[in-house]
Amino acid sequence: MSPASRVLVVAVDGATFDLVTPWVEAGILPTIAGLLDGGVRARTRSTLPALAPTSWTTAATGCNPGQHGIFGFRRARCGGLDSIPVAPADIRRPRVWEIAAQRGRRSIVLGAPLTYPPRGDVGLMVSGFLTPPGADDFVAPAGAAAELRRAVPGYRVDVNAASLRPGRLAALRDDAVEVQSLHAEAAAVLLGREEWDLAWVTFHVLDTVQHLFWRFMDRGHPAWPGPGPFEHLVRDFYVSLDRTLARLLAQRGRETTVVLASAYGAAPLHRYFCLLGWLRDEGFLHQHEEGTLRRGLRRLLPWGGRAGVPARVTPFADVADRIDWSRTRAYAPGGAGGGLWVNLKGREPQGIVEPGRDYEALVAELRRRLIAFRDPTTGEPVVTAVHRREEIYHGPRTLAAPDLILETARTVCAVEGVGPSSLFAADGAAHERSGNHARDGMLVMHGEGLRAGLELCSVPVDDLAPTVLYLMGLPVDPHMDGRVLTEALDAERLARQPVEVGVPHADAWSGGATDGRLEDGRLEDGPLEGGADLHDHLEGRVSA
Repeated sequence: MSPASRVLVVAVDGATFDLVTPWVEAGILPTIAGLLDGGVRARTRSTLPALAPTSWTTAATGCNPGQHGIFGFRRARCGGLDSIPVAPADIRRPRVWEIAAQRGRRSIVLGAPLTYPPRGDVGLMVSGFLTPPGADDFVAPAGAAAELRRAVPGYRVDVNAASLRPGRLAALRDDAVEVQSLHAEAAAVLLGREEWDLAWVTFHVLDTVQHLFWRFMDRGHPAWPGPGPFEHLVRDFYVSLDRTLARLLAQRGRETTVVLASAYGAAPLHRYFCLLGWLRDEGFLHQHEEGTLRRGLRRLLPWGGRAGVPARVTPFADVADRIDWSRTRAYAPGGAGGGLWVNLKGREPQGIVEPGRDYEALVAELRRRLIAFRDPTTGEPVVTAVHRREEIYHGPRTLAAPDLILETARTVCAVEGVGPSSLFAADGAAHERSGNHARDGMLVMHGEGLRAGLELCSVPVDDLAPTVLYLMGLPVDPHMDGRVLTEALDAERLARQPVEVGVPHADAWSGGATDGRLEDGRLEDGPLEGGADLHDHLEGRVSA
């Protein structure tokens, strides 16, 4: 085993070079500028979909979603139906802090998504994004909770739900600033007081701010309101994060490598693409005569599993009972991310599409018509790529993914449900988003043995976990799809510390049983119930 080294990972949700680079050049992000000058940089290439549960799980496991099993905010049973929120038990590959713990290393994990309930066996964990509202048991081990509250009075995991309500942007701004300050203080306190080999510190609030305040800084956004009190809020958050980073770097010690990362970036959001409405308009989905998919509009708050669903959209849950499944060939039950499911016989409760030739023909037709769909205002494509799941995922969890996964244009956000039309503008309503996730995130690494000033080509986000293990002096887990970024290392370090591959992590399937069956509706390693023929077809081994 190579000599032990400490690694500090600062995970900034939604951070993008598109904003960082000009602000570094303007001299307002001096800490990040120093890391860039003396370290290695690259754009990260995120998962599909580029969502927090999916992308950050890939970053922390080094595995694609077909291995780790997280495809979005919810996991489905019965095809894409009967979904429930994802939980840590659904993650089927170990994260870096679990691997480090098995090798006797201690971690501080602060604010990472899908860490509730927290695990004290890795060191110290403070749960992050997707912690249930109101939960007070978000620190492990339990004894550390009182210490955190004494050191950081009022600490909380996320912004208050009340500040996310329509028309309360000023309250949201103030709350976001407070929560970011609490998280920064907690990080500084914990890194200064605790023993650690790995610190994985996540700052999530920036992502919320970019989603809801992007239009105020972007003079090219169709909903830019002109100069006002929110004009510099996003910039000020980056400045605050830069100062926090300086404070953390002062505590790191010389032997510590710093990794600044985002699993995806950010971009302006100009239009919403309502998948369910498009399927209805194109004849793939039908409703009962007495029903209407436009009925029952309700306002949804822009966070959680239905993040970004605007008030003008009726979500899938409100229209599912009015869908005529006897005539519906495809549907879109999920939120942001753009996943389509075939209403497949033998999988969905009321499936009508036969496996084999009929399935293949429908998939081909959906792909062709989605790629052909144009924005009537600009003439530009709305959907830039349509992938079959087996084209972008591999591993025992692949069949739990939607049949088709969409990539939309950079300024288009695919959302569930039915809106005023299948494509409509993000017009600047106070409770709707104007910022979107982008697949290109950022990576900066600074420390001994790294090639100062080097800029790499785009790297897959699953390279983060194996590279962090290497920087800690640990072997790479053999299940990982990602690789150590050896091109970022100088020749002397590589000669002194060649890449090692370890034995499989004992807790690799940390979510539970591995007997290859369906437990509580969850797909395990084995075939789907319903027969080998269906399983073979879904794996793409049956020709049309």
